[in-house]
Amino acid sequence: MPVQRAWRHLGWRGATLAGIGVLWIVYGLGLILTTRGSITAGTAPLIRIMCIEAWGGVWIACGVLGIIAGALRPGRDVWGFSAVCLPPAYWALSFTATAATGDYEAAWAAVPIYAAIVFLIAVVAVLSRGRSHG
Repeated sequence: MPVQRAWRHLGWRGATLAGIGVLWIVYGLGLILTTRGSITAGTAPLIRIMCIEAWGGVWIACGVLGIIAGALRPGRDVWGFSAVCLPPAYWALSFTATAATGDYEAAWAAVPIYAAIVFLIAVVAVLSRGRSHG
């Protein structure tokens, strides 16, 4: 069965990386193709560095890296976990900064979501360290 073969190859690490990679690609496309005021307000410090569409490209690139890393043998995929953690970590820091400075006071409410994503990715990486199944 193709699904069983894919699972044997991917395991928890690969499935996590590939799954999150696909989600980051979709999220990045959303940043490029839609306008969402709360995201723009919360990421104002990052948008000063480059436009939201470029950040959408960062989410997409990190998603692609996650997919590629997911296809590799466990133990050679650590960089993929770093790649998929990068965008939500930046988002968490940016939302924290905008809340702390008062530029977008409601931003504090989004910080736990982005921080939880990074935390859960790290948990999977640590718990499945070097193993494809667990």
